[in-house]
Amino acid sequence: MIKVKITNKAGAELKRELPTDIHQLYYDMREAGISKPPKNILLHEDKDVEVKLSSDSEIGNRLLRVFSKNDTLFDANTVAFAVSSAREEILTDLEQNIVHNQYLTKEMLFDDIQAMTQAAEPIKLTFYCPLVGQLDDGECDEYIDVGSGFLAAYQDQIEQGIADEQAPEMGDMAQYLGDDPGVADKLMSAVWTVEDMDGRLLGRIDCHLKEPLTDSELASLRDEILGQCSDGLCEGFEQRPIETDEGDLYVSYWNSSDDYFLCTEDELDEHLEPHQGMGGM
Repeated sequence: MIKVKITNKAGAELKRELPTDIHQLYYDMREAGISKPPKNILLHEDKDVEVKLSSDSEIGNRLLRVFSKNDTLFDANTVAFAVSSAREEILTDLEQNIVHNQYLTKEMLFDDIQAMTQAAEPIKLTFYCPLVGQLDDGECDEYIDVGSGFLAAYQDQIEQGIADEQAPEMGDMAQYLGDDPGVADKLMSAVWTVEDMDGRLLGRIDCHLKEPLTDSELASLRDEILGQCSDGLCEGFEQRPIETDEGDLYVSYWNSSDDYFLCTEDELDEHLEPHQGMGGM
């Protein structure tokens, strides 16, 4: 979609087609003698590396216009990935918008892809689960367990952390929930986030579907979401610290207690009522 030529001051050069695996790109760059990470290489006027972007397609050439002076090689790969992986249901409209220069920035492009994808999904199914947190305050030898009151106070930071884990270059989480063929055919997107329920911060998973699930498909989807929660969300989110005023916070969508649940919105009341008084550090 987008061709890139990367050259450093010593004359080391690498050519690649975007999108590509960003880790492989960085490895290939280092092998070629270009040590600066893609996230730190500006597309325009970088002092260490020259980047030239081009394309053989109209879509690719139009996409080059969304990049600003502060955008990086990593951003260029993310944009190419977001467009190339767009759902078939929105692809024609998306390409027409790109051709007609509807996007002035990459953020406008990302927002519209998300909005168009969700608009193409007539059914929304939401799951909820409890969140648990551990705090590393830099003083204690062990992490401190924190309750829902503490987590609610840092909702914005937790939301940002989980959003970063689902950045466009990572692909939609729906790709990890397709073991059941029926679910794979109907599920268009899945987004992990959080929601404050009367001072208690819960994990929320929004699933957007083409059509309703059968009972067996619903059970399969629930099992797969539970697997992602217990694995730490792509095996990464719960291991990444979230900065707070009191120290580094680690948040998980899963725990092994008897109080754990993963329920739909319709089932939520029966799980919340016994815990309305839960507070926390």
